[in-house]
Amino acid sequence: MPTAALVEQLMSARRQLDFACDLLTKPSPQAVDCCSSLLEETGRHLAECQPTFSQQAGNAAALEEAWRLRRSYLRTARLLQGAADFHLNWQKLRGAMTGGYTANGESAPLLHSNRISLHG
Repeated sequence: MPTAALVEQLMSARRQLDFACDLLTKPSPQAVDCCSSLLEETGRHLAECQPTFSQQAGNAAALEEAWRLRRSYLRTARLLQGAADFHLNWQKLRGAMTGGYTANGESAPLLHSNRISLHG
């Protein structure tokens, strides 16, 4: 694969990650679903071009774009971790509010009841 093509693929992957970051800064169920699909697509895209990485060793343009991609990846990872932490903390708070605390001082586990709704 020529250098320009690899750099373009890395730039495309970085733009996808940047878009995912934008979605994660304004979370909604739709944004999270879109982000999930986007991240899966980006992962597949990078896996496809991975065999050509070693052929471009020492290429300054490819290396620079790879570093930019890495920064976007780390930002996305931090935002995803923040979202996961937020969700986990809400589950703990809800467990404490509905079930109190365990003997160990932790929030009670959140119990989900099964609901079935039938409309005739």
